[in-house]
Amino acid sequence: MLNRLWPFLIVISVIFSIFCGRINFITSTIFNSLEDTVKFVFSFLGIMCFWSGMINIVQKTGAMKKMEKLLKPFINYSFRGESDEVKDLIAINMISNIIGIGNAATPVGIEAMKKMNENNNTDKLTKNMKMFVLLNTLSIQIFPTTLVSIMASLGSNCVGSILLPIWITTILTFGIIFSIGNILFKMEEK
Repeated sequence: MLNRLWPFLIVISVIFSIFCGRINFITSTIFNSLEDTVKFVFSFLGIMCFWSGMINIVQKTGAMKKMEKLLKPFINYSFRGESDEVKDLIAINMISNIIGIGNAATPVGIEAMKKMNENNNTDKLTKNMKMFVLLNTLSIQIFPTTLVSIMASLGSNCVGSILLPIWITTILTFGIIFSIGNILFKMEEK
C-alpha cells in the first residue's frame, strides 16, 4: 500500500508546486534532504557497526547462553508447543531487542516465524505467532542503541538522561500489553 501512497503524494506535490510557481523549492528541498540523509547515515553507521559487533562478541563469549537461560522459563511458558529450535531463535531475537539491536533481531525473528509456520496447516496466524509479533513490537530495551545513536549523532549532551524513563515505560507497557494480548489470543482460540 505504501508503495502506491508515496509516489501518489510525490506526484501531487510536484503538480501542486508547478501550479503555485514554486518548483524551485521542490528542487532545492530534494538536494538538501539528500545531503542531510547522507550525513545522517554516515554519523549513524559507526554506532550501528559497534553494536552489531557487540552482539557477535556476546554470542562468542557465552554470555548469550547465560541470557538465554534467564529467558527460558518465560519463553517455555509463552510459546508452549514450539520446538527447541524455535525457542532458541526466539531467545536470540529477544536478547537482541533487549540490548537494543533491533537490526540484528530481524533476521532471527523472520527465521523463527518461518519455523513456526512450518507446523501451521492453515493460512491464519497461530497464537504463538501472534504472541511473537506482539513480543517484537513491545520489546523491552535495556540499551536503546538506536535512539542513543540518533541523539549522539545529532550532538545531544544528555543522552544518558533518557535511560530511566525508557526502562520504566518499556517494562510497564510490556507487562500490560503482553497480559492483555495473552488474554485476547486465548479468547480468540476458543
